[in-house]
Amino acid sequence: MATNHIAIACQGGGSHAAYTSGVLPILLEQFDNRADEDGPDRMALVAISGTSGGAISALLGWYGFITGGAPEAGRRLDTFWQGNSALGVVESTVNHVCRGLADLAAMGGWDIKSSPYVFPLAGMAFWNATAWPALARMLGADNPWMRPHFFSLPDLLGPSVDWPLVALLGDFASIPTEVERWLRSDLEAAMFPPTAPCQERYRADRGVVEGRIAEKLGAIDRLRARLTQVGVPPGSLLYAALERWRPPAVRFDAEALGQLADAVRYALRPIPRLLLGAVELHEGEFVAFSSERAPDDGGISIDAVLASAAVPWLFRAHEMAGLDQTTLAPRPLTLWDGLFSQNPPIRNFLSGVADDARKPDEIWVVQINPTQARAEAGGAHIAFNGGEIWDLRNALAGNLALNQELGFVDAINRRMESARGDDTSPAGAAAQRRDKLVQVDRIVMDGTAVEAAAGMPLGANSKLDRDPGLRSALWDHGATQARRYLALRQHVPALFADLDATLAGACACAAGQRPDGAGGALRPDGAARFGELVIDGATVHGIAPDVPDSPQALVAWRSAHTLVNGRPVRIEGRSELMAADAGWRLKDVRITAVVPKAQPAARTPAPARKPAGRQPVPIQPPSEVRH
Repeated sequence: MATNHIAIACQGGGSHAAYTSGVLPILLEQFDNRADEDGPDRMALVAISGTSGGAISALLGWYGFITGGAPEAGRRLDTFWQGNSALGVVESTVNHVCRGLADLAAMGGWDIKSSPYVFPLAGMAFWNATAWPALARMLGADNPWMRPHFFSLPDLLGPSVDWPLVALLGDFASIPTEVERWLRSDLEAAMFPPTAPCQERYRADRGVVEGRIAEKLGAIDRLRARLTQVGVPPGSLLYAALERWRPPAVRFDAEALGQLADAVRYALRPIPRLLLGAVELHEGEFVAFSSERAPDDGGISIDAVLASAAVPWLFRAHEMAGLDQTTLAPRPLTLWDGLFSQNPPIRNFLSGVADDARKPDEIWVVQINPTQARAEAGGAHIAFNGGEIWDLRNALAGNLALNQELGFVDAINRRMESARGDDTSPAGAAAQRRDKLVQVDRIVMDGTAVEAAAGMPLGANSKLDRDPGLRSALWDHGATQARRYLALRQHVPALFADLDATLAGACACAAGQRPDGAGGALRPDGAARFGELVIDGATVHGIAPDVPDSPQALVAWRSAHTLVNGRPVRIEGRSELMAADAGWRLKDVRITAVVPKAQPAARTPAPARKPAGRQPVPIQPPSEVRH
């Protein structure tokens, strides 16, 4: 069995992202990124993404994982989220007063609209950044009342992330991007004769890129020195990546640069990619800051984190410097929270990835926002007061971007699945070996369980609540949900072992045939045949106390190549599961779709070549093109 490549996507949700920080250390324990060879039951983490609060958790989990493994990731996550809690007396008082005022406004149905660029929020920004730190320092460095950095995200992240190390890693990892730029310019130059005026610009472009490549090749030595300086242990993934680095001969031609890019990708294969989501306001572009880009070129930096966490109704849009991707000229960027673009980035796991080994077989989504409205007691009606409308609107906005991202993955899966069923040519067989159907699982936060543990209601306002009790409840619940999910993964093969045979018998009966009783196999006439059973995804969610015996997990599955009376159909279904002492048990199975599929067209021989007749008019050669 080949190695299972996994990507983790962390949804944003402000303070609720402490739930993600409880999930990640448990999940990260499952991964072995060191071995090159495939092996049974081995899982490798190829990428992790996040937006807003999820971006912070993803960053800390990624940084800890590559510098010290899952335990180090858990330690750094715990350090930040404890530090982010309102610990001092004044901090706690301010936190409770702000939460109370927000809840009071929600209960009254007041939709207060304000801007961080005008009073009063503009005044609060000045107070948080200037007056509060000054007052805290007057009270002494170790006073029990308030900390100077309580409102400063860069200071809270400082003890957990060494930004120079992240920058050096991004510089080295971005060499394949620079190689792509050089090759692109070289191809542009090949379209025109050597004497064309535009060749001077192409040479200048390649010269700039060559200088950047030479500079970034030196980042590897600076990275080694930095690892020693900050005390990263030799057994870490970062050290393993540096030991794999074998620099090839560097020449500025297409073949040599291609080898250089491959060598960098191979060396960094143990290091998962980190992606942080935001949206750029000038162009309306979705931005996914990447650990495989330089910090000044869409890479990971404190600016990227601040941009991903810039909630529009609380914080000003974050302004930072960037590069124009075509000209490499400096350009200003103005960014908002990634809630409005990719919450979190998911399609980037699949698109634009040159190394097939870095594409995931599965995506695990750590989901914070609920998927449905909360009903009144008895479940007959949805309770809507002003505050609940705001809470649901906030949750739906967060899930909208997530569902769009997952819809992209589902569309790609269906397209590849259709091609697999219809194309039996050698080229089609080769495509089947390369392409992957991606399973998407969700680990959903159970708001009811968190409310019971924290002793407070959840909602949009609680996403800004920094109460230590809420943080602890979210963290503990995240760890519980992660363990439940891993237990479900272990039980799925046994729970679904006989489903294909059972459904095959049902298909035979529906086709008017009698299934053979031996192991659910069908009659040899092939009137009904069940195809490969594919697990689309598993979702672990919460328990609804007002709905007795409600399912606690769902597993979606399908068979794409089922034959009923010789007609191909795709059967889709879902199975509801309940937690049990021994693990999980099936509660119900439902068929959700039976979709007829087109018969594969018979292949016809290629038409004979026609005798030469009128020849097409030749395209004007590049040497005759005017500039």
